[in-house]
Amino acid sequence: MYNDTIKAENKIISSEDLTQIFQLMNETLKKYKKISEQEEIQNRRLEYNYQKYTFKDQGSKINVTVDFTDNTSVSFDNFENFMGIFYGRISEIKMIDLYFYLRYDVVMPEPYRKNDYCSQDIHMFIKNDKLEIETRLKSDDHKLDDVYNLIKDKVLNAPEKYDDVIKNNGKITNTVILSAGLIPGIILALLLLFIPKVNTIMLNGYVVYPIAAIIFAYIVGGIIAPTKLDRYYNPIMPEKIHAGYDSDNRRIYKDDLNTFVGTSEILIGNKVNNLDNRRIIRQEYEKAKSLVKKELIVLLLVTVAVIVAGIVL
Repeated sequence: MYNDTIKAENKIISSEDLTQIFQLMNETLKKYKKISEQEEIQNRRLEYNYQKYTFKDQGSKINVTVDFTDNTSVSFDNFENFMGIFYGRISEIKMIDLYFYLRYDVVMPEPYRKNDYCSQDIHMFIKNDKLEIETRLKSDDHKLDDVYNLIKDKVLNAPEKYDDVIKNNGKITNTVILSAGLIPGIILALLLLFIPKVNTIMLNGYVVYPIAAIIFAYIVGGIIAPTKLDRYYNPIMPEKIHAGYDSDNRRIYKDDLNTFVGTSEILIGNKVNNLDNRRIIRQEYEKAKSLVKKELIVLLLVTVAVIVAGIVL
């Protein structure tokens, strides 16, 4: 007998991953219960001392308790009922507590009569920021090896929670801000040419116009773009913690990265859409990068036109 604890840290575990694990547990349970039923039929023809069982079921089962965000709780000993709730109310799930037991006798007939009681189990505790699996398995009996190996594979190969979307938050946000505000910024900077004295400065200073356009771009983009990304970033970003005070005695906050990378992201409850949030952020970033390249060409052309106008006038 050996015990093992598997913890998912800095990992994203999807509902599809959980579904595969749950279904393999159920398939394994049904497989061995069927073996038990078949061996029971075969042994009815034999005297007790000559009966043989590789798996004589003694109450193997899957028990699940689910807590919901409305503070209700439901317990299941029927797998199909549990999966119906899992599929139908996944965005409302706060916690899943699952026990998978194999309880069975291994019986050898005469002349080496022996009856061994065996017990193996897997316990999964799941919240939206935690996945912890405890196993109690027989090292010389491999009935639960497939389930155990699938769990390890899903956890070890899961995508990282602290990924490029989180690490490059500032870069992504600034790129989206610039893409949203650059064309309005170019136009607003051009309007300054109609203001006396200001137009003289802009026409005579080669870099004044593009600098003004970019400043306007960040002002306008800063109003438009953050709200565009906030709805996708808010559910996936680390919590803020107090990190001291600035020179004006105002509180300073920073991302709590230690807690962030020390926990997991299980896609249930309010985190159910987090992979989609990351995908949308990446899409917005790629679109913004492509757009900025085109907008910078426009800015360059307009800047050249302003410089030429300054020389001619």
